[in-house]
Amino acid sequence: MMTRINFLLLFVVVLCAMSVVRAQYQGRRTFAALDVAQQRAEQLQMDKDRLQVEYRAMSAPGRIEQIARTELDMRPITAARTVFVREGQAILPPLPVLPQAAPASKGARR
Repeated sequence: MMTRINFLLLFVVVLCAMSVVRAQYQGRRTFAALDVAQQRAEQLQMDKDRLQVEYRAMSAPGRIEQIARTELDMRPITAARTVFVREGQAILPPLPVLPQAAPASKGARR
């Protein structure tokens, strides 16, 4: 009778030990996954900060105006180029022809 109880207790102790080992293993795996996730979060935060700085630099009004003038060949509106359309007017009057300036060299892009 005593040997049966000893074997039963031994079996319970082995199960508990295996459970502890499994819990430690899961804890290590979870900690490693947390570390990887934190590193990824830090990398994403750095990317976000870098992109915000780039966005601010790209959207500066002076830069947008320069690109509009050089690459898109846009010019400011003048009274001579303004066409007013009256309500009910079906056909637009012809646009005034202005002399074209030589387009800027597009090979100098950054």
